[in-house]
Amino acid sequence: MSQIKIVNDNKTIKSFSVGIQKKLKTSISIIEEAVTRYGYDGLSLSYNGGKDCLIILDIIHSMATGLLPTKLRTPEKLKDILLFYLHDEDDFEEMKQFVESSLNQYGFRNYTKFTTNSLKEGLIHILKENPKVQGIFLGTRVVDLKGRNQPIFAPTNGNWPKSIRISPVMEWEYSDVWGYLTTKKVGYCKLYDNGYTSLGLKSQTKKNPLLRQKNGEYLPAHVLTHKLSEREGRYLPLSDSPISSQNL
Repeated sequence: MSQIKIVNDNKTIKSFSVGIQKKLKTSISIIEEAVTRYGYDGLSLSYNGGKDCLIILDIIHSMATGLLPTKLRTPEKLKDILLFYLHDEDDFEEMKQFVESSLNQYGFRNYTKFTTNSLKEGLIHILKENPKVQGIFLGTRVVDLKGRNQPIFAPTNGNWPKSIRISPVMEWEYSDVWGYLTTKKVGYCKLYDNGYTSLGLKSQTKKNPLLRQKNGEYLPAHVLTHKLSEREGRYLPLSDSPISSQNL
């Protein structure tokens, strides 16, 4: 590693709580394992600007630029993995804008988006256009899985297109997510500062009622203390689809 990588490693990690440090190291190991299994050109990230996939994007970028330690010999190639956004016409306009601005900020070189109201159709299109892709990084966390025991590396099932779902932040809790974003001062979608704690389609999402104040205003998402109340603002049950990171 270059000198700047060595200088920044400890500074970056030590800024987090001990709990986040442990989970961050696990996430780094999962990303390294994914590169070992599928290579850089065999990996992609499902990215729509939500807080969970944003953390994965930031970790990958930090590994690629030497701000986080990695055993990968050529970590800069992480910036060549495919980022894709399955865009629904019912997405929040603020989310669309944040996706574009954050991608410009991070400077990843391989990005595509596809407009669809079907996750399966979108994934079929992405994999057809990028046949080398085998593994897909998702922002899935335990809270998304209704208590089911899904492995970190999980093949799609049923009649979904064949790929491997990879969940680097599976064990992260709500407080870990916001601890990482606020401690590192990572820019995030402004909707999270206006009472939204989980973002789905606009027609199916409202502000979390637990953050509503007596004067009608809402507190920001990061002050929510009850980790099981993250989805209080969502109208519909969480999707069982293989790319459930769309439930943010």
